Amino acid sequence: MISTAPAIEAYFQAVHQRMADLPVVNPALRVELLGWQAIAEHDWLGVLITPWCMNLFWQSAAHQHALKGDTRLLSLPSGDYECLLHQAEGLGTYATASLCSPMQDFNAQDEAQQLAEQILDLLLAELTRTPTAGVSRRGLFQRLLGQEAEV
Repeated sequence: MISTAPAIEAYFQAVHQRMADLPVVNPALRVELLGWQAIAEHDWLGVLITPWCMNLFWQSAAHQHALKGDTRLLSLPSGDYECLLHQAEGLGTYATASLCSPMQDFNAQDEAQQLAEQILDLLLAELTRTPTAGVSRRGLFQRLLGQEAEV
């Protein structure tokens, strides 16, 4: 089951309501799923912004029978990324990879949106140089800053 962007956002907005008073929550941010798009016939990918974290959010028909807590390798033009599987009523099985947590360095939603869009561009871009396998989160952010990524 592949969820719609509004269903994913609604689920995490409900989580946000339960977490609202926790110190890890940045009140300047809201739940938003950016770039939700098909990346293969049965795979969808986007970046989920929440007031407590920013995650790569991936759903695949291949995850249907996987167990919560398992990991899956997401292969993209920019490299391979290890994602953790989760299950939620109404969403089914989905995988995430942490991009940023906590979110206290963001002063406004548009700052988080800009970073999420840059990350999506980098993840999905066809690279002109030899792709690197297993790019780390640090390596991804180094690419965003225009530095050579670590392998």
